Amino acid sequence: MATLISHFYNEEYLLPWWLMHHIPLFDHGILINRGSTDGSVEIIRKLAPHWEIRNSRVPDFHAVEVDKEVMDIEKRISGWKMVLNTTEFLVSRYGKQLFPILDSLGGKMYSIRTIVMVDPPGYYRDPVYDLPLVKQRYHGVFPPDPHALYIGRFIHRHKSGHYTAGRHWTTRPYEVFINPTFIMKFSFSPWNGPMRARKLQIGPTIPHAAKTRNIGGHHLFNAQELEARYMAFATITEDLRRIPEFRSIRL
Repeated sequence: MATLISHFYNEEYLLPWWLMHHIPLFDHGILINRGSTDGSVEIIRKLAPHWEIRNSRVPDFHAVEVDKEVMDIEKRISGWKMVLNTTEFLVSRYGKQLFPILDSLGGKMYSIRTIVMVDPPGYYRDPVYDLPLVKQRYHGVFPPDPHALYIGRFIHRHKSGHYTAGRHWTTRPYEVFINPTFIMKFSFSPWNGPMRARKLQIGPTIPHAAKTRNIGGHHLFNAQELEARYMAFATITEDLRRIPEFRSIRL
């Protein structure tokens, strides 16, 4: 049994691609609605009627409380568990066979390396829903070191992931899974109006208590600052098809 867990808040732009990508990979999904006012819930009910939708107990984006909610859910399910944001797509040359492979390795927790997807300025048109998003974009920042653990996401079969804030770290022992499996994180791709709006909507939902503890501060920016962040990444993005390890995913 493999379960995917995710919070969502007004994600109607990315959700169709994200759901169509992950439904074949996971046996079950638990999607936690953090007060969406767009069509996100309807999209989930249409594309993943067999997955659960739950209302979040955390109305604002407090990263520590959001992760506590995730870990409480994890404690009530068995098997392999993974928590992803809607920008994060698990890609593996093994497809659903990834989980039997993990079983055979004998470990209980693995870190999956992340590729930060970044569009070169003016290179792409808007993607279409008729094709998987992971097949429409191939520029990004590849992890330089298989042991750059700070940019990983975890797959585990513990009772809980014991994550620190942001879920890039854990207090549990784990291994880096270095076979052709990655998280394609669509941070600055597709770089268009809907994705800019998605990023700008997060900051206003961060509560004052979190801001005073500098939790979630990386989501606090205006439109000009956001564009400057994009341009900084755009200077180092590369064509991932030139990297043999990326090509081995066989998207």
